[in-house]
Amino acid sequence: MGLNSNIQAQQQPALPRVLAMPAEIDPLRVGLDDRVEQLMAGLDHHTTADPQEIIRTVRNNLKLDGYAVPPLDMQLISSIEKGSYSIHTLVFQSLPGVYVPASLYVPKGKGPFPAILNSHGHWPPGRRSEIVQRTAHMLASNGYVCLCIDAMGSGERGRGHQHEYHGANLGSALLDLGTPLMGMQLLENSRAIDLLCDLPEVDPERIGATGASGGGNQTMWLAAMDPRVKAAVPVVSVGTFRAYIMNSNCVCELHPNGLLHFEEGQLLQAMAPKAIKIITALRDGNAAFNAQQMLKSFRIAKRAYEQQEVAERLDYELFDEPHSFTEEMNRSMISWFDGVFAMQRRGDNHRVSDFQPLDTNALAVLKQGSKRAGILSIPAFVSREFSRVESQIATSPLDEDAYKKQLQKMALIDTADHLFHVQSLEPQQGWNRVILEHAAGQLIPLLISPPQAVTNAMHVYFPSKGKQEAPLSEIDALRSKGEGVVLVDLYGLGERTSMNADQIDGALPRFHTLSRSLLWTGSNMMGIWAAEIGLINNYLQQEYSSYKRLLVADRETAIAALISNVLADTGQPLLLRQMPVSYLPDESGVLDSYNMAIHMQGILRWGDIPMLLALNKQQTSIEGLYHLNGKLCEQSEKQQLQDKVQGYKKQLSNEGVLLIN
Repeated sequence: MGLNSNIQAQQQPALPRVLAMPAEIDPLRVGLDDRVEQLMAGLDHHTTADPQEIIRTVRNNLKLDGYAVPPLDMQLISSIEKGSYSIHTLVFQSLPGVYVPASLYVPKGKGPFPAILNSHGHWPPGRRSEIVQRTAHMLASNGYVCLCIDAMGSGERGRGHQHEYHGANLGSALLDLGTPLMGMQLLENSRAIDLLCDLPEVDPERIGATGASGGGNQTMWLAAMDPRVKAAVPVVSVGTFRAYIMNSNCVCELHPNGLLHFEEGQLLQAMAPKAIKIITALRDGNAAFNAQQMLKSFRIAKRAYEQQEVAERLDYELFDEPHSFTEEMNRSMISWFDGVFAMQRRGDNHRVSDFQPLDTNALAVLKQGSKRAGILSIPAFVSREFSRVESQIATSPLDEDAYKKQLQKMALIDTADHLFHVQSLEPQQGWNRVILEHAAGQLIPLLISPPQAVTNAMHVYFPSKGKQEAPLSEIDALRSKGEGVVLVDLYGLGERTSMNADQIDGALPRFHTLSRSLLWTGSNMMGIWAAEIGLINNYLQQEYSSYKRLLVADRETAIAALISNVLADTGQPLLLRQMPVSYLPDESGVLDSYNMAIHMQGILRWGDIPMLLALNKQQTSIEGLYHLNGKLCEQSEKQQLQDKVQGYKKQLSNEGVLLIN
């Protein structure tokens, strides 16, 4: 059975509905909005934020302290002479063995000069895009050293050294490793500041940062976290964290658990007394960055600047423009830096009339197909880091209780959750219709066909695409033999689909919007699903205690069923279909075969899928084992998984049986 095959017959009768709500009601969005409003009400919007507490929280949430700081090892690749400045193509070492392609623009004349880190947004091909080149040209023409780097996964750091969108599942692989994409950008941008401070052409007391869109987001976080950045101009990127929820944003703009601690205005407060100018486009189509959202954060931040009597060092400017970094925006940006860094000039030199973008190959580190060691794609970096972790796991004593506690923390499961109300509706088409309400305020719909004899079992299905996509011919065969069947729509699936989230996802993998939004609020899809599976098992145990149960899950829900079984240890066997062999991303092929519900911060460092299988004490059968790119695992790969799991089980003294077909 192929990963993308349709396991149901083309023509099949519709199953009865349990939650007959109109789709436009979207109870998931209502519930998530309620959760966010509760979190917002718990934040202190009136007291000025403690900058050091903000920094500690960010470092903890983004897991910024797990990497050593290596020498910069800057290597010059080539140089291009322009009229008033030079462009140097180079690489430098950001993390141990990780090299960043960069373009360094240096004015001609006597330095040292002020310097600006110019971060790129989601424009291909990263630092070599026309928008980034134009900004660098303007800065260098006006006496600023300008450094532009390729963010991880972008530009020459994409797979195959080709630019690709670093968000969605690709960027989320870094979250699975532990430090999300936002954290990696922060670490590497801080290393870029190290490089600027080391250059004899740069005045280390006059360093700023700018960038638009995703680059503006990087600029904002860097300005808050790095004391060496004295001024910043984030462009078309400042709004509110609240506006990120159920909106279209990249995972590079994701701060896990962020809304549990502070809002964007408080992050801006932490920058005082740095000189910050916010540029916002009135015609920006992204609701998270519109002028009204920006003003909410600006007003909060302004209080901190007024208290420090430096109100003039925080400002904003609105442009009648779409989402971009236009020439006029550039002129405003340079004027701001001129004032902060006491740049004296005659007349208005902030022009781009002489700007001609260079061919992207002229600025490339990797030319004519040659590769330079250390310029790693996200999958290559994640695989390298995981291999080190895995070798440590294999040679270290395994503590089952410690691993379970870490798993529960990682899945962000609320242990206080319980069933609050159970209601049965009138049966339809031979199915009992049951609604479970749990304390978190969600309604779980169940279709139940009870067993016809005590010797029969309950087959509990958690279809990854909702119960209407369940294998109905298989289910009909079970029912005809008198076996019991339960069909469940977990959070976000089937009858519980969020129409709003699906529309926002568009062509991106499903749950890009919902899973990213949940992570801001201290939850994740895997944890919610695992908790719901546990609640459903408890209910079925009470109502049908004399029957054996088999849990059937596939694809993404298969992982959640494993998590639930490990944490609850209910003694029921699992049948897992189309199961991913690992959270490791692939160096080739699409990464959208599995949707974005699967991601959990740190699961790779914790032990990955093999550790989940090893901790499970009941018989587990896997039908179909796949890589994340949708490729079916070969027999040798199945055996490798079997051997790895058995090795862990031996250390854990766990005799649970694993069968891989």
